[in-house]
Amino acid sequence: MTMFWLLLLAHVLADFVFQNEAMVAAKSRRDWRGYDSHALAVFLCAAVLMHFYGWFIAISAALLVTVGHLLLDLLKNAAYDLYTRFVGGKSRRGVMGFLLDQLLHVWILFWVTNLWAQPPSAAVVSFWRRVAPIPIDFFAGIEIWAALLAGYVLTAFGGAVLIRMALDGIFGPETAARGGSPAGKYIGILERLLILTLVLSDSLAGVGFVFTAKSIARYNEIAERREFAEYYLIGTLLSLFVALVVGLGLRMLL
Repeated sequence: MTMFWLLLLAHVLADFVFQNEAMVAAKSRRDWRGYDSHALAVFLCAAVLMHFYGWFIAISAALLVTVGHLLLDLLKNAAYDLYTRFVGGKSRRGVMGFLLDQLLHVWILFWVTNLWAQPPSAAVVSFWRRVAPIPIDFFAGIEIWAALLAGYVLTAFGGAVLIRMALDGIFGPETAARGGSPAGKYIGILERLLILTLVLSDSLAGVGFVFTAKSIARYNEIAERREFAEYYLIGTLLSLFVALVVGLGLRMLL
């Protein structure tokens, strides 16, 4: 499963870290510059992380993942266009569509992994041991490191996308924009990272402390603005849910 976790790490980095708002907007306008930039990010992330298997496998796997990723994005946007044309109204990217899209991407990663069921290249591992002060045990545990990093990136940045979509769907984009703030996004990221760390370290009691401390800090706004209180509560619970699901999932798999 080492290859799968490396590909998953590449996927979440390309989708949630190296894909900015301008790229998303360009793809929404069906501007090929958005697709090209995103495809390049997917290819580079996959190729770099897959180099442990040798450059032939790295380039081949990266190309397959990139083509599959690009085709899924094109099909997804075509489906949105068809929905808008035949159903009417503006098609919003909802939570279910987002989750289905991610599941299909993961299926592609599983498929590519099954093409090369082998351990990392001994020559590449030997090279890194010679040129870098990397502990010998690092390569034996690279599967765990890749899974943990993928989990943290998914929780922090993928969780932000999922929660924003959910809040847009519940309150509408305008209300969600008023209820949030630039600092709130980063508070949510730090909150999920902290909760994920507590779950992975089997310190679930600390999760309640995080929730309580955050609520105390926003007490005045919660008490005075009902709409904000509802927005805050749902957003916080969703943030907690994402971190718990990823954390408990990693504990079961690793």
